[in-house]
Amino acid sequence: MSTSDSSTAAPSLHALWPRWRCALGEVWQRKLTWLLLAVALPVWLALDYQWAGIPLAKTWQVLVVTIAGVLLLAAAGYALRVVFRRVFWGAALRSAYGWLTVLAWLAVGVWVPYKLLWLVFPLSTIAAEAVSAAIRFALADVLATGALLWVAAALAPHAVEKAA
Repeated sequence: MSTSDSSTAAPSLHALWPRWRCALGEVWQRKLTWLLLAVALPVWLALDYQWAGIPLAKTWQVLVVTIAGVLLLAAAGYALRVVFRRVFWGAALRSAYGWLTVLAWLAVGVWVPYKLLWLVFPLSTIAAEAVSAAIRFALADVLATGALLWVAAALAPHAVEKAA
């Protein structure tokens, strides 16, 4: 393996910030993908809500919820396949850059949204608490989706080649 091959397979840490900025720029250019993935989660939650009412539902309602759930699972699986199709996890996780990128994603894309979901402000009315929850959930959804797209862009080989 030559030196140039090893530098693209395992980027050095001194290029960490430029590579992450490049990946962020790529995610920002894909606003429609981000929006579609961010909207999928609330739709999924609405289907879960419908699923909870199944014991009281008629047969056709159960079929509609089941078909919609299967279609949404297929769409989410396809979206993740499209997002991560260029990532070679074995090569990406052989470097400190890859591990730091995954750790940054865990912090920003998993831990911060989790904390947002459980950040409860005692407000004077139920309506105000519902609005607060809706804002927190929407922000957590957008943040988690953006971080997921970012980690895919940061670990994709073309992002490494552009920033190098």
